[in-house]
Amino acid sequence: MAVQPTIGRLGAVHPTRSELGVCLAPLRPTGGCMDRNRAFDLVRTEFHVILLCSGGAADQMVDLEMHHHEPGSLLWIRPGQVHERPPAVEGTAVCFTDEFLGADSSMRVGPTSWNLGADDLGDVRAHLAVLEGEYERYVFGPTGPHLAQGDTMLRHLLLAFLLRLGQAPALHAGKPVEPHPVAQAFFDLVERSFSTLHTAEEYAAVLGYSSKTVARASVEASGLTPKRVIDARLALEARRLLAYTDLSVSVVGRRLGFDDAANFCKFFTRATGTTPGSFRASRRG
Repeated sequence: MAVQPTIGRLGAVHPTRSELGVCLAPLRPTGGCMDRNRAFDLVRTEFHVILLCSGGAADQMVDLEMHHHEPGSLLWIRPGQVHERPPAVEGTAVCFTDEFLGADSSMRVGPTSWNLGADDLGDVRAHLAVLEGEYERYVFGPTGPHLAQGDTMLRHLLLAFLLRLGQAPALHAGKPVEPHPVAQAFFDLVERSFSTLHTAEEYAAVLGYSSKTVARASVEASGLTPKRVIDARLALEARRLLAYTDLSVSVVGRRLGFDDAANFCKFFTRATGTTPGSFRASRRG
């Protein structure tokens, strides 16, 4: 009998101070955050998780995609993504909520992984060190008037860290992604509308650009045509629903904008090389 993986949910970002919307902790094999939800195979958090590796090497699955940790690698797991618990590597975990940062919906999309070069890694670590120092002072140091507006300072230091990270070349499907405003607008819209908009022409119309402009931006930024970007996002959501829910294939298809189950099955088979039923069985076998 097929077994559906058990997915745990983590709500509060800080294990002991639920009112605090940010948490920094060293990555280590046991203790601290590693002891949370040990009973579950997979975890879905309601907050952002950034993992910067400084030692060791291991793989971690996020939304059915494997990510490799090694010194200098950084992984950004966003709210709602299903992922394995962090592997036993050395490094730092930075967790925060949208509410703490005052982030808009754009924080829920964007690059997920980086292999930081020497200069970028040095700068990112320097920003992280300042953030860590202020976090230690605010959370674990003696209380007093010197900590007034400490949460505001943490918020600004976290934002500075994220902005510096955003200046470093990110990876998409293992390849560098070049910053491009039109492409970013397209990627953000795909994240919000993949279940209702299925063609490049529809996205171009909403964005107010020609189809050629969107296509050129997408290829320049990621090496992928708009159709491949749209299909990949649809396929990812389909795989999520098939692997982690008991929804029927037809219901999964309808959630993704396919009125006919046969059309959804054709799309899924073309995009993944296997049928929805075979994929679900392989994940639970």
